[in-house]
Amino acid sequence: MLSDEERLTVVNVVASTRVAEELDLPDIAIQLNCEYEPEQFPGVVYRVVDPKLAILMFRSGRAVCTGGKNQNNIEVGIERMTNDLRAAGIDTWDLKDVEIEVQNMVATYSLFYPEDYAGMARMDDNNTRVIDTSDGIRAATDEEVKEEDSRIRGIREGEPLAALPRKLNLNNLTFHLPFDKVEYEPEQFPGLIYRLDYPKVVCLIFGSGKMVITGARAKSEILEAVQFIQDELADLL
Repeated sequence: MLSDEERLTVVNVVASTRVAEELDLPDIAIQLNCEYEPEQFPGVVYRVVDPKLAILMFRSGRAVCTGGKNQNNIEVGIERMTNDLRAAGIDTWDLKDVEIEVQNMVATYSLFYPEDYAGMARMDDNNTRVIDTSDGIRAATDEEVKEEDSRIRGIREGEPLAALPRKLNLNNLTFHLPFDKVEYEPEQFPGLIYRLDYPKVVCLIFGSGKMVITGARAKSEILEAVQFIQDELADLL
């Protein structure tokens, strides 16, 4: 069975830094052929192809990097940007003096039934994608689903749910979780919004068992939030 960390997918890391005392944005836009429309947005948009990032540079010398999947992506992007600035004759601080601070991480996670869960599927469910193996059935991975693996099928009535994706009744969940931390307005948004105090993150929980976790500044905080929610849901099995 995959660990929580293996099931977790970081989809965006937003980080901020400062690379100079001041930046001449019109000059940078011309020298580096960057997007710059000050009437609409006060920063220059510098794009990195691999890893795919967007870095917003401001006159104050500050920069905000978005689109990264990890800290290394961010560091690579900032290094390429400063190298390009210097190659164009634009002064920046030395990389050793540039501090990068993660402001937000966004990750997705799917809730699963425990391995020792004894419950059975009450009806056929084509949306729970599984694969037959010599040891039984297991959940299909996101990559397998993308590739439309011919072995993938839905779960059938009477099959064991242990270690398979877990569906949630969000109406019931609103009564189980602390009422002052939960927002659920299905007419406006299909997910339940759960705000945790510690770690201080926001979790969007969907009936499919998928979660989107945002507001963390480190992967460890996301894993803490996942464990906390799993503990909260344990009584609902």
